[in-house]
Amino acid sequence: ATWCSCPAMILLDLLTTSRYGFGDHITDSSLDLFSFVNASKFANTLVDDGQGGEEARFSCNVNIQSSKEAFELINELAGVMRCMPIWSAGSITITQDKPTDPSYLFNLSNVGEAGFSYAGSSLKTRHSVVSVSYFNMDSQQIDFEVHEDTDLIAKIGTVVKKVQAFGCTSRGQAKRLAKAIVFAENNESEVCTFTTSIDSGVIVRPGAVIEIQDPVRAGVRRGGRLKSVTSTTVVTVDDTAATDFAVDASGNPVGDATLSVLLPDGTSESRAISSVSNGTITVSSAFSQTPNVNTIWLISNVTTQSQLFRVITVEEQDGINYAITALSYVEGKYAFIEDGEA
Repeated sequence: ATWCSCPAMILLDLLTTSRYGFGDHITDSSLDLFSFVNASKFANTLVDDGQGGEEARFSCNVNIQSSKEAFELINELAGVMRCMPIWSAGSITITQDKPTDPSYLFNLSNVGEAGFSYAGSSLKTRHSVVSVSYFNMDSQQIDFEVHEDTDLIAKIGTVVKKVQAFGCTSRGQAKRLAKAIVFAENNESEVCTFTTSIDSGVIVRPGAVIEIQDPVRAGVRRGGRLKSVTSTTVVTVDDTAATDFAVDASGNPVGDATLSVLLPDGTSESRAISSVSNGTITVSSAFSQTPNVNTIWLISNVTTQSQLFRVITVEEQDGINYAITALSYVEGKYAFIEDGEA
């Protein structure tokens, strides 16, 4: 053990030490240690510090001098590295807001009768200017880093939010936090809720990114269940008459059409579509496993893409059905926050 400013290792130390932490109640066997290692790797990746150099993406430098509520302190430390602590399968695991590939598929064939329900945030809850306070190591004083979204100011006016960055001594980290808050409030404000059966509910976990193909919102049906499977490259879908295959009159794909399916191990894979004939889809390269009959599929291309959401909660309702709540997920967020890309 050695001194470090990695928030993942600080949280792990606090959870397992008995002198000043929760070690009398929590052991290594009660923790998903791999989730802490993965969070640590992401936190320690070097990014632009905004001053011409590089620094760790997240660091934590704090002196906790008084006792605190355990749940509150765990959430504060996890929040430093954009993590959410959850109790899952008999252990504490942390799930991190970081670039994630979609791991599960949903369409109207594997959700409840009510379908997908959407809710957005009010404009009154959004901010165009965020001021983050942090401890400046040079001046040994509390300093402020301000981020302004000029496009948003023109839309909703100057609405200021003040945030205290826990354990932050870096101006660059404070700036990234301010940008992340503004982006999330204005681009990841939509919540999707739906119910699903136990086969999906026991696999999907908080933090996972899911793909949703909702024909009610998209205007076209591009998802369902497989009617038959010929090989790892040829499958036949359930409803050919109502489905838009994203192909031209000759059956050739348009707009970089891809087919995504759920594989027997519970993961999802996508392959480019090479041709479609009478509901039978041939993909350009083989799936790693042969899909099962009746598994979930969806089609996406540049004109009508599937929606991406990050799962926030999974709640068992009656032993059979599970309620899932997910928040909209934008892949380009991280490049915008750290590199300033559009």
